[in-house]
Amino acid sequence: MKSENSFKKLTAVIAGILLAGSTMPFTAEAEDTTVSTESTSTGSTSVTTVSGETETTTSEIIPEVSAEDVPDKIITEEKETEWFKAEIDEYDDSLSLISYEASPEAGSGKSGKKSKDPTPVALNVTGGYVGDIPWLESDPVIESRAGEFAIVTYGWGHGVGMSQNGANFYATYSGWTYQDILFHYYPDTYLMNTGLAEEEEIVVNGVSGDVLSMVSQIVFNEVGGTMSYEAIKAQAVAVYSYCKYNGNNANDLRCKPNPPQVVVDAVAEVLGQALYYNGDYALTMFSASSGGITANCQEVFYSNLPYLRSVPSDYDAAFDPHYGTVTYVDDFQLRNMIENAYGIKLSDNPQNWIKPSYSDSTGYVTYVNIDDQKTVKGYEFKLAMDLKSSKFNVFYTPRPDGEEIPDGSSAPVVVDPNYVQTPAVIYPNSYPTDIGTVTEPSTEEPTTEEPTEPYTEPWTEPYTEPWTDYYTDTWSDQSYYY
Repeated sequence: MKSENSFKKLTAVIAGILLAGSTMPFTAEAEDTTVSTESTSTGSTSVTTVSGETETTTSEIIPEVSAEDVPDKIITEEKETEWFKAEIDEYDDSLSLISYEASPEAGSGKSGKKSKDPTPVALNVTGGYVGDIPWLESDPVIESRAGEFAIVTYGWGHGVGMSQNGANFYATYSGWTYQDILFHYYPDTYLMNTGLAEEEEIVVNGVSGDVLSMVSQIVFNEVGGTMSYEAIKAQAVAVYSYCKYNGNNANDLRCKPNPPQVVVDAVAEVLGQALYYNGDYALTMFSASSGGITANCQEVFYSNLPYLRSVPSDYDAAFDPHYGTVTYVDDFQLRNMIENAYGIKLSDNPQNWIKPSYSDSTGYVTYVNIDDQKTVKGYEFKLAMDLKSSKFNVFYTPRPDGEEIPDGSSAPVVVDPNYVQTPAVIYPNSYPTDIGTVTEPSTEEPTTEEPTEPYTEPWTEPYTEPWTDYYTDTWSDQSYYY
């Protein structure tokens, strides 16, 4: 054994001498994966002067921030941005939309595991005609009082990727297929079938289930069951792709139980189809509406994904009830909001508090200079001020000369002229992870106790007295979900 070890040591020495004396260089090269974080230059856009009686009293906050004014740390810093969800149904019954949105930085970026080679999906595109869209002649009329800000927002959400409202109307009025919609909002992507949908599970908010069940419930929560069938299919592919991009985990989305059959059918028709970019899953972001044009990803967030770039969303400006929302805020209340959000003390000049810098190509606010003290992303400011979109314009009606801004607080007033509020619907976290099952009738004895919420007095049909008459042997033929 000792001689064997000596022989091994001698062999190692000889090998080392030969390697050192070799004249052939040995190098390893790594692929350059550096991604530039240089921010897109920003400019300013003028806003239509408000006409009528308010013309002489309302002054526009003119964007005064240039790219040179933005600190290098703001431009180059890669930080995680908080994201916003609207937890209730915020559209009318014709849309039933819920706006869920997350930033690219919020996702894990871990692609779902692949055990099969994806296969191409047969193309079915129409390139349908887009036209006959009503023309909007002007911005909303601003009716602010002295000492009041008016902030006009266009659309709802971050505006990156697919507009759910826009997708619905492209399908409805232009006859677009789900592929037309997807390739429009996610340019340069391609559609493949993963071949995994039948055997994998998706985790949503800590609950796992099969792909058909979970995607159907997410889609139902996102766009309801009344949208165009092709728009529902487009949403299904976007949801599944988003889940795959994040490693089959969609914890920033939510399910709505018991989706209608039309949603289940639409999801089943495109089950397993996902959008790809350069051989991997695409981050298929979506929001409720985009204000007439989607935003470039880097204008809103810090990531710069080439397939999340600005494209027209023609019908949003004409048909989105949240296009042109006006939020009125007293100057002393806005001062409270800004100072609490950013930990600064504002000056006595309200017209210096908010100085936006706009994207020349899309009109979204890229940065906001706050009183020459702090510069933040436009989307971050939108979140802090609870605005519907980071595509906004700011107006202020000055107080009379010499009048000081009082201390106090007040509630902002949101005016959506074309929007009809619908009641909030709250669903428990213990939602079922299967779909299409028949609810079994209760085995408990009928009770004469008054029902608890959400039933309220007075009773309306089909609940009639006596209370026990309603529960019969045919109860299983009906399904009521709350």
